[in-house]
Amino acid sequence: MGGDWYDAFPSADGATTLVIGDVTGHDRDAAAAMGQLRNLLRGIAHALDAAPAPVLTALDHAVHDLGVTTLVTTVLARVEQTPEQAVTGVRTLRWANAGHPPPVLVRADGAAQLLERPRNLLLGVDPDTPRSDHAVDLWPGDTVVLYTDGLVERRDATLDEGLDRLVTAAAALAGTPVDDLCDALLARMAPDFADDVALLALRIGPD
Repeated sequence: MGGDWYDAFPSADGATTLVIGDVTGHDRDAAAAMGQLRNLLRGIAHALDAAPAPVLTALDHAVHDLGVTTLVTTVLARVEQTPEQAVTGVRTLRWANAGHPPPVLVRADGAAQLLERPRNLLLGVDPDTPRSDHAVDLWPGDTVVLYTDGLVERRDATLDEGLDRLVTAAAALAGTPVDDLCDALLARMAPDFADDVALLALRIGPD
């Protein structure tokens, strides 16, 4: 029982919202806080229908105002498409990162990279902290992987080594059907599940 979670849901403007998050702790309190935060985030994202950064700011204020005394890391992302982009099938991944491990982008040709933009402060510390959005274009066949730190942290290795292993594994599995990709990554990266792990993958289709 822990505080890792993921979520995916459509937005009112047609975008797809992706969430990965990790509440500190591995007990009933962490699990309860996770459920509360997941529902709060869904409601705020639906009500604001805005870019990720202002949604996270609103969530941070809600956490503060409700007296939720927990720390949370999360990546909130939106996959968007303008009418002009629809002609070529390109989409935009727009995301904000609150102290969470960076997403992985795997291009259709197998090239993989960490989306290492500057991370903002985790939730639950200062609701007035500035937050920023980042964006990258996605083409048909590209895959985005969101995950919690249990996938990359090991007692016998540094976090950077774990992130390097993840990028290598994601590149090697680039041709794996997306329905099987998460299981394949877990098998390579976290066979013993020493920590909680949440994992979410999205692949851009041809249309």
